[in-house]
Amino acid sequence: MHAVSMLIMTVFAALNWSSFEVAAELGDSPIGVTGFAAFPAIGALLSLQVVTAALSTMMSGWVSKVLGAILVPLMSWLLFTVVLTNDQAIRAELSRIVLKSTGVSGSLGQQDLIQSSQGNQFWVLFSIAVVLNILVLVIKALVPPKAETTKKAPGKSSMADDLWGSQR
Repeated sequence: MHAVSMLIMTVFAALNWSSFEVAAELGDSPIGVTGFAAFPAIGALLSLQVVTAALSTMMSGWVSKVLGAILVPLMSWLLFTVVLTNDQAIRAELSRIVLKSTGVSGSLGQQDLIQSSQGNQFWVLFSIAVVLNILVLVIKALVPPKAETTKKAPGKSSMADDLWGSQR
């Protein structure tokens, strides 16, 4: 379940959270800002989750619980950062792209180059995926690990009975 929640977050972070139609000076092709571009912390935290998931498969149950518990506040911070600063982060990334392409910085330069913008709601879906991921991490940290049980083979349990029974 943890791997599924990480995959869902990765897919929604890779989609364009906002698209901008630009003037011919910027190549006349739309500019898309993904969640990974607007929030570099997404990539870092997803990588950290992959590493902790790999470590938890090699370590004992309580190590997995501790690693999951450590990730909960980090993912909560990411959720609040995305929800509260989404527009500012997208505009900052757009400014960086315009500056890199034209050398013009600031909002005055963007007014001439950006013709229209379309905000997508993929950041909302990403936020929902983060909430689900936090729930998975909390459950992983709180639910006790299953005790391994050994199954007995069906049939008689004592070897002496089998020896006497086989000679009849």
